[in-house]
Amino acid sequence: MVLTGLVLLIVIMAGCGDRAGQTAPPLVPGGVSDPNSLTGDISIWAWNIAAKSLQRIVPEFNRRYPNVRASVEMTGANLQSRFLLSLSAGVGAPEVSQLQMVDVPKYIATRRLTDLTPVAGKYAKMFPASLWRSCIYEGRVYAIPWDMGPCAVYYKRELFKRYDVDPNAIETWDDFIEAGKTILQRSGGKTKMLPMAPTTLAAMFEILLQQNGGQLFDEQGRIAVNSPEAAQVLGVLKRLLDAGICADVLMWGHEFMAGLKSDTIATYPMAVWFGGTIKDTVTEYAGQMADWGVFRLPALEKGGLRTSNLGGSVLVIPEQCRQKPAAWAFIEYALCTVEGQVAQYQGFDLFPAFLPALEDPYFDEPDAFFGGQKTSRLFATDITRIPPLNRTADWMEALRYLEQALSRWASSETDAGTFFASLEQKLHRRIGREISPGSLSMTAGG
Repeated sequence: MVLTGLVLLIVIMAGCGDRAGQTAPPLVPGGVSDPNSLTGDISIWAWNIAAKSLQRIVPEFNRRYPNVRASVEMTGANLQSRFLLSLSAGVGAPEVSQLQMVDVPKYIATRRLTDLTPVAGKYAKMFPASLWRSCIYEGRVYAIPWDMGPCAVYYKRELFKRYDVDPNAIETWDDFIEAGKTILQRSGGKTKMLPMAPTTLAAMFEILLQQNGGQLFDEQGRIAVNSPEAAQVLGVLKRLLDAGICADVLMWGHEFMAGLKSDTIATYPMAVWFGGTIKDTVTEYAGQMADWGVFRLPALEKGGLRTSNLGGSVLVIPEQCRQKPAAWAFIEYALCTVEGQVAQYQGFDLFPAFLPALEDPYFDEPDAFFGGQKTSRLFATDITRIPPLNRTADWMEALRYLEQALSRWASSETDAGTFFASLEQKLHRRIGREISPGSLSMTAGG
């Protein structure tokens, strides 16, 4: 099967070599002065609600550019693999494709994506630095942020009221732990504070690491996980686990989802996009409409940052694209206009990465599902302060090794120093990157 696929790829590349080598129309500063002069057929690859959100704005895009025909193709979970194959072959890619934010550096490293700097550079300050960083390679722009996942804590109002816990008094993760102990004790052990299985700690680790400015890699791509910031994160995870307030359930598993409709789990620290999942899951149950609320993500220490980011995606144009001006026109309307971004947020809860969109009055409207809270404004608070993560082409591979190491750590008595020294050595061996001179093991003379 592998051999057959390889032969097919070689045949495709050989048969389409001439086309792949042709010069595509360039992107020039200033874009198109007359929208009516822009022509072409463009295909956009995306998945699930992301694809639906783009389909929502196609009619308005067509009105602005009447001679461009945009077609959004909703494809499955293998979209990114198919796209990577098409980049390797030099043929078969769409004009525009969605990618997960965490995967962008890997695709940029292929050098098969269009350099968007001439047309996109002017938007650099209009996106959070924490997202824009992942779209840059060697000072050039290769992707445009689409949505993002600022984090907060979804909680069940009725449970907090029943057990006399004030969500507004929770400012730090230590406050959160104490509130969880109170709920656990007063519920007779029935209600845990949050879902967090010891075998799946990487997502929470990433949230906390970005929250306090830690890194897996330094700006030169060297391994930088052995740091005071990472040790602080590990300390928070240990206190959460040791307090007995975590439900040992796998994210997105049956018990995780069932907890949304029962008293077994009181809160879900999660990104803004999780709100749609809650609404879809519980609205069929009478009385749930005003039973949910949101409070800001606890800080690692008093006065610290109370938000982080989890998830998000981008749009890119492959270098092989034959309709680059039309493809860019679509990306620019979808991601770099208030109208395009707000329309997608209203319809599908894709939280805009485009900062001017957050000034729209829509973000100050109360959300009836969350008891009239202005949740959009809450999630928008301080997102420009979220520190960037230095993601590399092997970011996802590093996260897999981190997940494995955290799972072993959770069932052991390993101290932070030993844990991170071992992890950085494993990352060094497995992904071949050097260890940062700023690593605690290096500064200690290790």
